[in-house]
Amino acid sequence: MFPWKDIIDIDDCETVARLNISLTNDMAKRITEEADRRGKTISSLITEATNHFIEMHERGIDIDEVEDLLMFTELMASARSVPVPFRLLDGILATAVRDSRDKILRLFYESGKVFGSAIRSYARNIDVASKLVSRFKKRLPLDDFHVVGENGRWEITISGAGYGKSSSECLAEGLRGVIEAYGMTIKSLEVMDGLVKATIE
Repeated sequence: MFPWKDIIDIDDCETVARLNISLTNDMAKRITEEADRRGKTISSLITEATNHFIEMHERGIDIDEVEDLLMFTELMASARSVPVPFRLLDGILATAVRDSRDKILRLFYESGKVFGSAIRSYARNIDVASKLVSRFKKRLPLDDFHVVGENGRWEITISGAGYGKSSSECLAEGLRGVIEAYGMTIKSLEVMDGLVKATIE
């Protein structure tokens, strides 16, 4: 026994089931507007969305992962970030830091502040931001990102963001900018090849 009311044959080759669904007034309005905008019927729009959802599920893709990816993409776009291979980045940064250390580190600090401001539009405080970064962890070019905090004091460990000391120094300055965008400061900082540890308050 099927839960739908009736079944209609279309062109004698495809069977369409009619279902009754309940939507909030706001959702019904949004679907209607989107269907009008795309020049589609409400039925075809819902069918298309349902197909996408089921196909993602069958491919093992979680809808939460898609939402995270969209947010991550928006964050990268708002910070004007682009992917760069680590080996290339390490070489560029080592050369840049050697030739103009103060200027390069300042650029990373300023970029960190811009990125921190972008993150704040999604995460109002460091606690929420750390959870957001944890969600994106597998999409970030890092080996590990670990945050532990209580009573307004946080310890951050980042590893794998590049392989050399210059890359870690640039990352540390970028992190400083992000932290200051949240109105906090780095109290202690340890920078090694491929590793940054910071305590912030």
